Amino acid sequence: MNKRILISLSVIGIVAAIAIGGTVAYFSDVETSEGNILAAGSIDLKIDLQCDSCAPIPMPINLNGQSFFNKCDVKPGDTGEATISWHLLGNNAWGRIKLADVVDYEFGCTDSETREAGDTTCGDINDPAGEGQGELSQHLKFTLWMDEGSLSGWQCGIDPRCAADPQEGDNIKNGNETILAEKTAEELLAGVILPGQLEGSKTYYLGMQWEVPSDGNDDIIQSDSLTGKIIMEVVQSKNNPNPWGI
Repeated sequence: MNKRILISLSVIGIVAAIAIGGTVAYFSDVETSEGNILAAGSIDLKIDLQCDSCAPIPMPINLNGQSFFNKCDVKPGDTGEATISWHLLGNNAWGRIKLADVVDYEFGCTDSETREAGDTTCGDINDPAGEGQGELSQHLKFTLWMDEGSLSGWQCGIDPRCAADPQEGDNIKNGNETILAEKTAEELLAGVILPGQLEGSKTYYLGMQWEVPSDGNDDIIQSDSLTGKIIMEVVQSKNNPNPWGI
């Protein structure tokens, strides 16, 4: 009888040991984050324009080939001006303006152009327009500056420069402007970067003046013309400190 009890107790001990081993667990906790979304941001630049000799663009749009300048019979001393409004929507960005696809034309040469200025590229019977032979892009000068505008709604607002120049739009005439660049059309092909980072959902105004200066070799541009594009571009600034490698 005692032997059977000992055997029974041994069996119970083994079963108990197995049961204990099967219920061992570690402390734990689980937290779950649901509904995660990664969405790409966006950048959109819209433009409007006020200018002295063109049809203004009265509201911000995506440009569809509209021209800013279309002037015939320019001569030394002539000038024109436009105030370009940059409406940046979305992320912060760097901005740049440049000329592109500039083509000079030479519609023949006058006597003074060949005799006094020494122009030897005057077109010919096979190319009367003299495509690529003109010199206007080397002499036509552009001046660029940040400009809040003198027209209603284009003033400085909270810009600290407003106290000294409340109607900054005419500042190219009074010398209070901060000039970004003075470049010929040929030099402007390389582009000019706008100062600082442009903030999304803000509007920036850029003054742009063209001029035919008298530089002592005025006859070289007689009968010349040029065509080209004005390119305004923005590129995200976050994680992109030098987008144009300049």
